[in-house]
Amino acid sequence: MTRLAPLALVILWSSGFVGATLAARSAPAETTLLWRYVVVVGPLCAWALWTRRRYDAGFLVREGVIGILAHGGYLLAVYRAADLGVLPGTSALVASLQPPLVAALLWIASSGSTDRRQALGLLTGLVGVLLVVGSGLSGAGGSVGLAVVGLGTLSLTAATLVAGRWPQPERHGVLDSLTVQAVVALGFFAALALATGRAAPPPDADFWLAVAWLVVLAFVGGYGTYFYVLRVSGPVVVSAWLYLTPATAAVWAWLMFGEPLTVRSAVGFLVAAAGVAAVVRPQRAVSPDLRVATPARACTSAVE
Repeated sequence: MTRLAPLALVILWSSGFVGATLAARSAPAETTLLWRYVVVVGPLCAWALWTRRRYDAGFLVREGVIGILAHGGYLLAVYRAADLGVLPGTSALVASLQPPLVAALLWIASSGSTDRRQALGLLTGLVGVLLVVGSGLSGAGGSVGLAVVGLGTLSLTAATLVAGRWPQPERHGVLDSLTVQAVVALGFFAALALATGRAAPPPDADFWLAVAWLVVLAFVGGYGTYFYVLRVSGPVVVSAWLYLTPATAAVWAWLMFGEPLTVRSAVGFLVAAAGVAAVVRPQRAVSPDLRVATPARACTSAVE
């Protein structure tokens, strides 16, 4: 699972950008996000009750903060950008600014201690992403849409750093985290949808198809693998894997919406993959600021 999780992360995380575009055809962001979490919270809470999970105050606070940042702030931005017409690949490009942001903030926190190979890999990955998307920054959605995605990227960056610097208790796994985060996100989006008068779902079968896509692929798959890889490999590595999501989102968009694929996109993917390989390659000694505490033990507990 440790080897397959990064590949699953790239595929499933990128599906979220496509799901946001699908949902934008039927309903505004607030409506889609509310019902996405209405659907997902029931089974997760039922699982928690069935297995008699117990969460202390510290765990609830940790996951609540991450839920607001990683689900509330990030998803609202991506879905609002889709409402404004920003294409999936373009959203993925802006979101790909997260890896250098994470690395830069950790570099500051560690008083300038960093790994040069990882820094070069992050730079190479960013170049690859720019090749993939090409002129997408001048496309639909405009500067407002791009700024919205940028704010969401900052929110996800903050969530990643909180999760990486505030280790999760080993007795709790990824499903425990997702359960608490989903409940918090549901409260956030319910308040937002009710305040804007957008809580009622549209009478459209395509809307529920989009919700099912977002629940199964983007939430359970995307967020599940994201937090698993984060626990096992740390914030820099999990962020670096996101460099491959713009190209993967472009393939999704080609399959779903008929958007063209180019040779430059393929070259960009290979360049980004080279950068990711440089970041994730094992090292003899890794600064504790770039890894989650006791990763070997976290690996076994994440799937309990």
